[in-house]
Amino acid sequence: METNLVLEPATHKKTNLRFLWKVFRNPLEALTELAHEQGDMAHIKLRKRDLFLLSHPEFIEQVLVKQQGNFIKGPSLQRARIILGEGLLTSEGEEHLAQRRTLQPAFHRQRMEEYLPLMNENTLVHISKWTDGARVDMSDEMMRLTLNIALWSFFGSAPKDAAEQVSKSMQTLIKLFPLAQLPLPESVRSLFPSFSEAKASLSAVTEALLKNPQSEHAQRALIHILKENHSAQFTDEQIHAHVLTFLLAGHETTALLLAWCWDMLAHHPEVQMKLQVEVDALLGDRFPTPDDIQKLSYTRMIVKETLRIRPPAWAMGRQAIHDCEIGGQHIPAGSTVLMSQWVTHHDSRFYEAPLLFRPERWSGLEEHSLPRYAFFPFGGGNRICIGEHFAMTEAITVLAMIARRWTISPTQSALATPKPSVTLRPYKSVKLIVTRRAV
Repeated sequence: METNLVLEPATHKKTNLRFLWKVFRNPLEALTELAHEQGDMAHIKLRKRDLFLLSHPEFIEQVLVKQQGNFIKGPSLQRARIILGEGLLTSEGEEHLAQRRTLQPAFHRQRMEEYLPLMNENTLVHISKWTDGARVDMSDEMMRLTLNIALWSFFGSAPKDAAEQVSKSMQTLIKLFPLAQLPLPESVRSLFPSFSEAKASLSAVTEALLKNPQSEHAQRALIHILKENHSAQFTDEQIHAHVLTFLLAGHETTALLLAWCWDMLAHHPEVQMKLQVEVDALLGDRFPTPDDIQKLSYTRMIVKETLRIRPPAWAMGRQAIHDCEIGGQHIPAGSTVLMSQWVTHHDSRFYEAPLLFRPERWSGLEEHSLPRYAFFPFGGGNRICIGEHFAMTEAITVLAMIARRWTISPTQSALATPKPSVTLRPYKSVKLIVTRRAV
């Protein structure tokens, strides 16, 4: 597929200030407009640094796969070390590869056979508390559910009040995340006590998880891998960073994905009905098994279509280590390269009627005709999300378990408005009505 490449776009100061204002007001709209105005290789100067927005799958593949050794995480995620420490998400190079190699066994496909019962049981317990006809905050419900699943799956238990502490601290850190992005001394951040309190609260949770008595499941969970490699590879600081990374990243993006799924399904009852027909026919009254997860094809299509139209990871940045060339364009060392799932996933060259929620586009020829990186919700290359298979299994399981027992209806005519922050969150909570099915 041909690219729309602009090699020498205008980089006047006026244009940059206008762009920054648009980013401040609406980043999704700003990046989409920049791609439309300047093409698949948009270029803008921010102060003295070059910023490139790459929107074509071929260029995205160059950064994430073919030239991945020349790119490190972007400045935004580098500054996230203030919150996350030196864990898998923020480490680079050989250190990152070594950490990933050690932690990978916790995410092997065969481990899903151990995680799946925990997903099933936690989901059933959680939705059994709903009352027929109630109006629920699906954003909050999915956040609490996925957090409990993460606690039991990765750490073998859920210490008392852990979920409540994490939820409260997360809300604070999301609001104050821009503070972590500014190159400020710690003394300035200390002027915001809620930021320090949220960090301290999460630190207490990670400490409790590390000290919690080991259940039988925990002997095979992520926490065991971390403890087993304590002296050999991980320092105390790195273990805490890993625990915090998987505690937060292991539930937050999947919770957002599920909230967006239910918002879409509530506003597309014909799709929800097809979902219910599939789970009724396959599952009946039993829990899904690993074989069922593979057979729930329409459920998987719904998850993928939601990842396309409402990607929780809506943009990702990389920084060039050395000068390089992509698509004939010179990329100077130190430049920031931005790739936006939101922009590419809504590109009409790759998706017919991209604004429509249509799960059927993920069946047959239409999916197979897509360029490889026209769809990259989990990133790509050696830094692709380590929990991709876990997240997909969890999302399919939760959708199937809820759809079997409940019908979800909207409380307002319009879909929730997306608000790009660290992740793509609803501008307001997704409030939906749950009605018990007569099955």
